[in-house]
Amino acid sequence: MVTLLAIYVGIVIASVLGGPAQQFFQGDKTVGNQLFIKANTSPFTIQAGLFFLTTVLVSIRSGIGNRGSSGGGKLSAFELALFSFLNSALILTAVFSFMDPASRSQFAENSRIARVFINREMWWTVAPLIALIATGGLGKGRSQDY
Repeated sequence: MVTLLAIYVGIVIASVLGGPAQQFFQGDKTVGNQLFIKANTSPFTIQAGLFFLTTVLVSIRSGIGNRGSSGGGKLSAFELALFSFLNSALILTAVFSFMDPASRSQFAENSRIARVFINREMWWTVAPLIALIATGGLGKGRSQDY
């Protein structure tokens, strides 16, 4: 659950702050009227970096690593496999969404697997939530461990 929330937060942060961060790295925006960075970075690089940084920070700061083994065993093998796959698909979909449309189209033409994620972006975005609801999500006994 924490990972899923971290991914969604990462998508929002990258989408909202991607433009201003791009302007900062191009030297068009300053911090405190003094600090700026002049770098040749693409919008994709900045958004993907913000996404990964946010996802990692939220996951780490959530304290999920401090739960020890007492929180384990609450998901069945099927649920664990399902959520792992859907979280990975959501991450891929998010990263592809940060690419400019021409690059994304070219990438989809060259990769059948990428095409599945790129052409069905909305489905991969909501699939983890649907799975969470369908499997009972944080039913009895789970909410205190996550």
